[in-house]
Order: sequence, then structure tokens, then C-alpha cells
Amino acid sequence: MFRHYRESEPDSERLRNNVLANTESWGRIFYSFHELEGEYLQHLRTKMGHPRVYGVGPLSLLASAANSGNLERANPNRDTGKDNVLAWLDGCPDGSVLYVCFGSQTLLNKQRLEALASGLEQSGARFVWVVKTGLAGKVNDGSGVVPDGFEERVAGRGLLIKGLDAAGIVGGVLILSWPMEANQFVNAKILVEYMGVKVCEGANGVPDSAELGKAIAESMGGESPEKVRAKELRDKAVAAVGDGGSSSKDLDELVKELGQIKVR
Repeated sequence: MFRHYRESEPDSERLRNNVLANTESWGRIFYSFHELEGEYLQHLRTKMGHPRVYGVGPLSLLASAANSGNLERANPNRDTGKDNVLAWLDGCPDGSVLYVCFGSQTLLNKQRLEALASGLEQSGARFVWVVKTGLAGKVNDGSGVVPDGFEERVAGRGLLIKGLDAAGIVGGVLILSWPMEANQFVNAKILVEYMGVKVCEGANGVPDSAELGKAIAESMGGESPEKVRAKELRDKAVAAVGDGGSSSKDLDELVKELGQIKVR
């Protein structure tokens, strides 16, 4: 954001004004929790000069935490109607499936998509890959198009689906990071510190498929320190939204503060 700022350039000025407005606002609410980013939340309180900075995440856990207090059977895919995916997952050993997803905005070009497909194939690991397909203008250059024969070669240990997303921290799983743009680089830095392994970087980066396959295989096998930390962080996320947890306290405080605002 700051590296690309250009004075008097309309888009840059609009972005700058938005950032300044956030800092000068009544308060800020983040989909995070203190055990993960407490240091940053406290920095913003100091920067803004008041305590109205709230970490209320992960909100997706509130219902589960209230009902049962554990997430052993919680699955972000259950509301999607993908019964075939769930049936396949139920037949796999716990912790043996790699979830591959780059979100709703990132569309892999032909070179990066082929490197990823080759890496998955060479890894020998089970996986669920959410493939974002391109618009008509992008399909012609191979963007978002899985290599011919890939699905057949990985049949039985790999599923390709569309339109799903999930929160890795909630799942308590190790994350392989591949930051490409915007705040993904900062997110990747924090993830690698806690529960992740970086496999590639940059909008134009293309991983070596053999090295990627090796990293996937090593990450899926055994009980690595990253996996242990991921499970510990998942437990902290659950505790944060539970009774007396940091996110629950912040949410209660937010509601209290909002209730004291006088409407003119």
C-alpha cells in the first residue's frame, strides 16, 4: 500500500484518505483474536489514543462454541451441499488431506497452475483443490484451466471442486503459504511464525514442482512442530470465543459502548 502510493494520483489519494479515516474513526473491529494478534491490536489502541479496538474473531466459532465447546466434527463445507466431498473425506484418515485454495480473487495463470498440479501429483498426498476458473477472456491463455489428464492421474486421492473456502486457523491445520499480493505477505509472515510453511512468494512467482511436491509430502507426514502449534492455536481460537474468552469480552464491551452512544 505504502510502496505504491503516488501523490496526487486519484486512486492513491483515495486509499490514503481511507486509511487516515480508519485511524481517526470512533473505533475499529477486527476478525481476529488477542492470542493471535494482540500486539497489533494494542498498537492500534495506542495509535488511535483510545481503547475502542476490538478483536471479536473467529466469529464462525461462536455458534459451535456455545453449543458444544469443541470443533472436532465442525466442517466448513457442510453448508455447501457437497455431500460427495464429505463422504470422501470421511473415508480418509484424520489429518491426511491437504486443502488447496487461493481465495476468491486470485486466478492462477497457466504456468503457476501447472506447477501446482505437478507438485500435488508428485507429493503423493491426498488433497481437495478448490480451482478458481477464469472468465472467457482468461481461459484462452490457460488461466484457471487444470492440465489435461490431471484429474484422471490423481483419481482416488484428489478431488477438484469449485466455490468453497475455509479458515485454516479454525481447522487447526498447518498452512502452506504462497503470498501473491496486498496484505497476503504480512499474513504469510504471521502464519509462518505460528503454523505455516512458505512454498512460494510473489505475484509472478512459480514454484519448482519437485520442491513443492517434497514440501507437501513432508508437511502431510508426521507430527511437525508447525502442526503442534496449529492445533494449539485452534484451541486458543475456540477459547477466545467461549465464556470469558478475549473475543467474547471484546464483543460484550463493543455492545456496551454502542449502547451508550446518544443518537441525535
